[in-house]
Amino acid sequence: MTASLKENLEKVYNKMKESAKSVNRDPSTIKLVAVGKNHPPKKIIEAMKSGHNRFGENRVQELLDKHELFYDQDIKWHFIGHLQKNKVKYLMKIDQLEMIESIDSLEIAEEVNKEAEKVDKTIKVLLQVNIANDPKKFGFSKKEIEEVLVEIENKENLVVEGLMTITPYEAEMTKTKTYYQEMKSLIEELNNKEHNLTEISMGMSRDYEMAIKQGATIVRVGTAIFGKRKYY
Repeated sequence: MTASLKENLEKVYNKMKESAKSVNRDPSTIKLVAVGKNHPPKKIIEAMKSGHNRFGENRVQELLDKHELFYDQDIKWHFIGHLQKNKVKYLMKIDQLEMIESIDSLEIAEEVNKEAEKVDKTIKVLLQVNIANDPKKFGFSKKEIEEVLVEIENKENLVVEGLMTITPYEAEMTKTKTYYQEMKSLIEELNNKEHNLTEISMGMSRDYEMAIKQGATIVRVGTAIFGKRKYY
């Protein structure tokens, strides 16, 4: 018998709690972003009825379409995909946008700051780090992140909350664990240099438990909650 979405959500929350407690972390300090990519709005409704209200999308158009349906609901949206410069202005229309997790270039940071200024908003962002130097992934390198961070922190309409990474899907779990450890070390190094980064977004359906044990404060889980993706 196939588990219901509510049961899947409860299972993920329970695993998050167990992972956090196993390394003496407070489970309430870890945010779950339910990734609705290519899943119909009815699944968002089902998750909300189960008590969850934080969701992530990686395409601007899909986020806008869902926002139109839930614009008056208590819902928090995270944009988690590669952001094109010409799409930035559309994200500014979403009042429930809690965070853009995927700032992967100075050009995009500048565009978000510019568009946020136009509508008198302050946008919380994460800087995406290509921790594995994966040519298929976007993001800043470890070497350049401090210099980039200083520049982006000076933008008046952006608040840099922390870092985000996406590890290679084909990587062995032991290697993925090492990448997550590197992310934790990186944020600690930056904070030792008088930055104030509080969020690390890393970990998806296959490895969010490991990510939490290595210091993730945000995990992005889709398949484990919603099932396999379907286009709608």
